[in-house]
Amino acid sequence: MLRILLYAYLLLSLLTLWGEHRQSEFLIFATKPLLLSLLSLWFYLRLRPMEERFPRFVLAGLIFSIGGDTLLMLVENGPKGEQFFLLGLGSFLLAQLSYLLGFASYPGAKGGDMVKAPWRVGPFALFLAGIIIVLWPGIPGAMKAPVAVYACAIVGMAIAAFNLRPMLARGVFQGLMAGVLFFILSDSLIALNKFRSGAITIPYPRLLIMSTYLLAQYLIARNAVRAWRAARAPSVVSSGDGAL
Repeated sequence: MLRILLYAYLLLSLLTLWGEHRQSEFLIFATKPLLLSLLSLWFYLRLRPMEERFPRFVLAGLIFSIGGDTLLMLVENGPKGEQFFLLGLGSFLLAQLSYLLGFASYPGAKGGDMVKAPWRVGPFALFLAGIIIVLWPGIPGAMKAPVAVYACAIVGMAIAAFNLRPMLARGVFQGLMAGVLFFILSDSLIALNKFRSGAITIPYPRLLIMSTYLLAQYLIARNAVRAWRAARAPSVVSSGDGAL
């Protein structure tokens, strides 16, 4: 059952990417809302009954992402309304905050890398300042504050994930951070494509945005499962989750 859900996620990801490439509204509407639904169900089944904050917050992040996917889908398909961009941004903001709170609630997080050495926040702060400076002139006035808040949230999520480095096995930490960084890359491509399209040309933007996003969510979910299983049963080998 669990493997079937992941194989279905992979299949639907490929169909979604093909739909984005062909700009097929039928394929996009038929597959995109299901993607994170499948991944959320897989995550829940792996870690149920979810009695602790970490798995609950990560699951909340996956579920809020379903709303974000559906709303942003409507920006370029169907109604094609710009109001759906802000609504989708709000849903993904809740997803990022959920991931942040989940990572912050992981056992031992209060003694993590960022807590012990706050100077490590520097590169993240530089990225945040840089992306806002690059995007700021092209962001419409009413959207400047929401975009800035979202940028702060996703960078905060990355900081919370990096903070877990001492608590996680090397492979788990690298996988989790890879997912977080792919998420940042995907969102950065969305922002650059939307607000700096006149100055920056991104080849195959829809394919790049969706492929990095889908990989990001899978890596976050998979390695969050591995991290939580290790926290609950330290004797379990970090790579022993058995599934894809």
